[in-house]
Amino acid sequence: MSLIKRIAIGLAGLVTLLAAISLVLLHDRPAEPVTGERLLITGPAGDLVYHRLGSGEAVVLLPSFARSAADFNALARALAEAGYRTLALQPRGIEGSALGGLDPSLRDYAADIVAMLKAEGVDRAKAVVGHAYGNRVARVFAVHFPDRVQKLVLLAAGGGKPPPPEINAAIRKAIFGLSSEGREKAIALAFFADSAVPPSWMRGWYPLAALHQARATAAQPYSSWSHGGNTPMLIIQPAEDKPAPAADAQALAARLGARVEFHLLPGAGHALLPEQPEAVATRILSYLRAEESAQQWPPR
Repeated sequence: MSLIKRIAIGLAGLVTLLAAISLVLLHDRPAEPVTGERLLITGPAGDLVYHRLGSGEAVVLLPSFARSAADFNALARALAEAGYRTLALQPRGIEGSALGGLDPSLRDYAADIVAMLKAEGVDRAKAVVGHAYGNRVARVFAVHFPDRVQKLVLLAAGGGKPPPPEINAAIRKAIFGLSSEGREKAIALAFFADSAVPPSWMRGWYPLAALHQARATAAQPYSSWSHGGNTPMLIIQPAEDKPAPAADAQALAARLGARVEFHLLPGAGHALLPEQPEAVATRILSYLRAEESAQQWPPR
């Protein structure tokens, strides 16, 4: 066999090996089913999936980095029971939503919300609730489409600083890691306070979506959207948040001024929703109803 042929065979084998490794590393770990009716529409990037629960004023739910809208199941039920219509959007590349182009921006993700609201016949959402990465999309949405949202709710909102190196490494292991034990330790370190990692957070990771979202974040400067326009907002900040420390979120709230209501939630890490579901729901409902209560005063 000639040297050139041996080299060609070796390169082909290397390509096959790299492809196999990529398939393993980029393998989705599907989340539990999302609560509510699954709806498929055509969005800016193609297929767009969201889940509707309840009726009444619309509350949009945007999940965190590389995560499914299933993380909002408990909150969606609480909001629906309180008389709201929850619209839990599946981000691009997750559970049927098309990934779209290779040069995305956060504005593209915000445009998906517009498509969903149009499909629902909603001119203006009561609120957009964004968890972690989702809070970035929520703020971008308020900047570019201010007439389409009344209030923002930011869960685990960062102040524009990258996580510490060890937390960044833990996040990568949570998404791309192969060892169950190693991933569980990484998830516990990066996302939770002192509680054990629930099964729902061992699942529900989407590597291709993670790469897409990271690229979208890098497409525009933080200063162009961090203020969230002029939209009133509630920030619910986990006290033990390692990727987005509480001090940074407090500084963000102070910088944005009187239109921001800040609430520090003890006993919760960055994941927040599975750790303190009742506290999160209670605080959000109180915030959404505040304006309604004011309109009803004085009592007749």
